[in-house]
Amino acid sequence: MSAGTAPLPIPVPATDAHFYKYAGFADQKQERLKEILLEHKLYLPTLDQLNDPADGKPKLAIISEEKSFNFLYQNRLNQNPDMSPDQQTYERLVLDHNLKQHGTDLVTREMSRLLNNELNGLRIYCLSKRWDNLNLWAKYANNHSGYCLEFANIGPFFTSAKVVRYGEALEVDPTNREHMNGWWFFCKREVWSNEEEVRVLIPRHSSSKCQIDPSWLTRLILGWKMAEADKLRIRKWAKDRLPELKVVNAIYDPMDQVLKITD
Repeated sequence: MSAGTAPLPIPVPATDAHFYKYAGFADQKQERLKEILLEHKLYLPTLDQLNDPADGKPKLAIISEEKSFNFLYQNRLNQNPDMSPDQQTYERLVLDHNLKQHGTDLVTREMSRLLNNELNGLRIYCLSKRWDNLNLWAKYANNHSGYCLEFANIGPFFTSAKVVRYGEALEVDPTNREHMNGWWFFCKREVWSNEEEVRVLIPRHSSSKCQIDPSWLTRLILGWKMAEADKLRIRKWAKDRLPELKVVNAIYDPMDQVLKITD
């Protein structure tokens, strides 16, 4: 696509009745589940805590020297509105020299680094459209020894979830305001498409934890390889919860080669 003119795809609201969160159950993650069940709090990771190092970070397009100059110079003026005419002339000369000396590729690389550093602090809550994704049980639920949370698509938090679009990395033109709308947060490369993801983008400067209504969490599914002692501990937390949470077991059917649910 032409980064200078083509718009980014508009994020589509997720309309599934339920969303699913896979997780392991070891070390500090045990306390995280206990907090979800008994205190109704979700932990919201930052971008740099996600598995994909490119997640939520746009690939910047290489733009012309003229566009680079105008964009960077205007940014300098915006950051220093009281700059004198002499200072402005000096900034133009320095910027022009650096662009000719180092080229737009190096400048774009530095712009990308600065943008990524700024984006790292943003938080995203990632979910999947189904509970029986064998790949996600293996990858995120410690090879079926973890669990999967089922959330209803209700309430202001989950109804703001958008569907992730998979495809080639989209190039973003930083000088095009239409490209800087943040829609790239809902675009991922095709290699991640088996996750069938929906996600909630958290407003900037939000807390690392989000209080949810207990009714939004509707079921907890235990992995078929989870230790019995861990199952007993989780079931006790679920029973102590207000309201009590339904807990079921995932089992693997070797003939049909799919996961099924049992109490």
